[in-house]
Amino acid sequence: MNELLIKTYSIDALPLEVSFRPKVISIDFRPYTQKQQLNLLYEHSGGLINEIMHDYQQHYGHPLKISKRSLMAEIWGHLLAYRISLGLKKHLKVWPVQKLAKFAAFRSAIIDCGEAKVDTNRWFWDATAWAFFRKYR
Repeated sequence: MNELLIKTYSIDALPLEVSFRPKVISIDFRPYTQKQQLNLLYEHSGGLINEIMHDYQQHYGHPLKISKRSLMAEIWGHLLAYRISLGLKKHLKVWPVQKLAKFAAFRSAIIDCGEAKVDTNRWFWDATAWAFFRKYR
C-alpha cells in the first residue's frame, strides 16, 4: 500500500499528528511551544516510537527500516533545536536573531524521518543514536 496515512496520537491529552509515507514518517510538533508541553513530548517519545513503528508495519505490511534508537535521536535532536529556537525568539529581540530563530523553529518543528535510502541525514542520527541512545533498542 503506497497511499499517505495521517494519524493523530494522543500524548497525555496532547494530539500529535504523524504522516506516514513509504519509507518516511513526519511528526509535526508546531502546535506546541510551551516548555511543559515539550517536556511531555520528550518523556513519552519512547512509547510514541513504539506506536509509530507498529502502525507503519500494519499499514504498509513491512517494518520501517529505522532503528528505534535512531528515531529517538532524531526526535530528541529536533525537539532540542526547536526548544532552543523558541527560547531565542522569545528572549532575544534583535532582528537577525529573531529571523534566524523563526527559521530554525520552523525547520525543526516538523521531523521527517526516512530510511537511509531516502533520508540523507540518516547516517547522522544513526551515529548519534549509537553514541547516546543505547538503551532504546
